[in-house]
Formats: sequence, C-alpha cells, structure tokens
Amino acid sequence: MEYKKICRRCLISDMGEEAYREMISRHTDIIKDADRSSERSYKERLNICRECEKLNAGTCISCGCYVEIRAAMKRSACPNGKWDRTDD
Repeated sequence: MEYKKICRRCLISDMGEEAYREMISRHTDIIKDADRSSERSYKERLNICRECEKLNAGTCISCGCYVEIRAAMKRSACPNGKWDRTDD
C-alpha cells in the first residue's frame, strides 16, 4: 500500500487511507435518511471544514469529532459556529 502523508488541511476521504475511508463510510451509511443532511449541505459543510484552522487530519480539534461524520448528520452543528443545524 502506498503511503500518503497526512496533511493538516485534509479530510479523511482526501488522505487516500482506505481503512479510514471505510470507517467513515460505515458510520455515515447507518445514518437514517431522515437524519442525513442533503448532499449539497454535506459538501458545503465539508468545504467550510477544509478551510477551518481547527481541522487536523480529518478531526475537529475543538470537539474531537470526525468532521465527515458530523457533517453527514442533518441536526449537527459546527462547535465553532461556522455552520448550523439544518432541516434541509
């Protein structure tokens, strides 16, 4: 397996680490449709996270969450107030 350096501004899905991507998929796949954010909101949230100084190797240093899991949940919010809960 090829090793890719983990960059501070990367999301886990950007890192090329198959095990991490599978873990994120396992967690996001079990979110009920009624609780899942829309694809548009999910992408917007992740774009905000990519630019955030609190992103560190796919996790938020403010709360410790995997941002890709938090962003996938409709009623989640950024702990730093950069994006809010939504009912899509």
